[in-house]
Amino acid sequence: MKLVKLSIVAVMALGTSAFAIDNVKVNGEAKLWYQTSEYSGAGAGATTSQGFFDNTANSSADVKLSVGATADLLQNLSAGVKVTAISTLGLENNLVGSTTTAKVGADGTNYQNTAVGGDMSSLNDQAWVEEAYLAYTAGKTTAKIGRQALNTPLAFTETWNVVDNTFEAVVLLNNDLPDTTLVGAWIGKHNSVGLLGDPDGAGPLVSGRNTTVAKGGTFSTFGTDGAYAAGAVNKSLPNTTAQAWYYNVPNIADAYWLQADTKLIGMVSVGVQYAGMNPDNTGILATTAESSDVFALKAGVDITGINIYAAYSTVSTGALGFANVATGDKSSVYTTLGSIYMDGEIASAPDTDAWKIGASTKMVPGVALSASYAQAEQNGNGTAANATDFTAWDVTAATKVGVVDLTAIYTQFDKDVKLTSSTADKTTDTFRIIASLKF
Repeated sequence: MKLVKLSIVAVMALGTSAFAIDNVKVNGEAKLWYQTSEYSGAGAGATTSQGFFDNTANSSADVKLSVGATADLLQNLSAGVKVTAISTLGLENNLVGSTTTAKVGADGTNYQNTAVGGDMSSLNDQAWVEEAYLAYTAGKTTAKIGRQALNTPLAFTETWNVVDNTFEAVVLLNNDLPDTTLVGAWIGKHNSVGLLGDPDGAGPLVSGRNTTVAKGGTFSTFGTDGAYAAGAVNKSLPNTTAQAWYYNVPNIADAYWLQADTKLIGMVSVGVQYAGMNPDNTGILATTAESSDVFALKAGVDITGINIYAAYSTVSTGALGFANVATGDKSSVYTTLGSIYMDGEIASAPDTDAWKIGASTKMVPGVALSASYAQAEQNGNGTAANATDFTAWDVTAATKVGVVDLTAIYTQFDKDVKLTSSTADKTTDTFRIIASLKF
């Protein structure tokens, strides 16, 4: 919302600096995030089954409040800041037994696991500065410096959890070429615990999948010495977006990402992706770490208000997969989009073939509905004992009740290790409810 415009005279009268702070906008969000699961099978843990709506680790919840502001400081110079706080509101060990985020330290310590010295009480109330940046525009070039959200195929901000992960980065955007955006970025720190997490630079890599943000929102070095990214996004062809990206994470890996998406005859859309990960064998990975690549296709059609799509992906054997390197969780690969469990950790892992079909519609007044079914076959990545089949259903309904956005998700996820009489097989049913009030 727009609060106030301060003229130069007003600023001087307040005894502050002699320039106008103009176009001040304040916004925020209050969000309640709750999830509960039931599961069965030999891999279900100490008990062979667990029910919905209990106060053990299979039920989790958090509440978030974030407040942000943007303002024009000088001509072509703007600033933004956002502060985020989360709380369990005492729900843990009462209605739930775990939290949804910020539960793993930047060093990989799991604070929910009291068996290894974790202190869950330290997760009750947390707060951090999510964004704090300056942005300057000269001609068709914009530079954005500071804490910010990023949107690139292999390193990006995830919005599915109660809070979003962000980065400390310098990003340059240029639009001098027709229908083209050129991107250059240096990422120094981030507040996730992901695939390439190595806060002390000495290895080994640490991972905090499913946490999105590190405990306390703590920012730590991205990889060992930060990372570099360069990209080009072109829309010269009608109804087509083509993009190419290159990443360098010193001492860990180089990566590239190629993608093209187009819409044909108004109702049919197709897309293709190809990407590769090349480990730095002189760095902290094993000197024999194998490169990997992924190839994916997607096709969709809009028929009388219903979008139907199908996607396929195949990932080669290798040391690294194609999940978001900041979190190790979600992925930009077509077969992972919109799934709770069949995401980057599963469908874009090395030595994995996956396919997915789905549909979405807004034909029900005031409600957006979607459903998908996916299968992934992990072939063991060189170890036959790790070969596993996965299947998943995801059904989502989103609506608005007054000023509150409501989303309800049901998923059924089945893990079938190919070894006979495996003790790791598990079937999980999950409900997730998200209530969000934006202001």
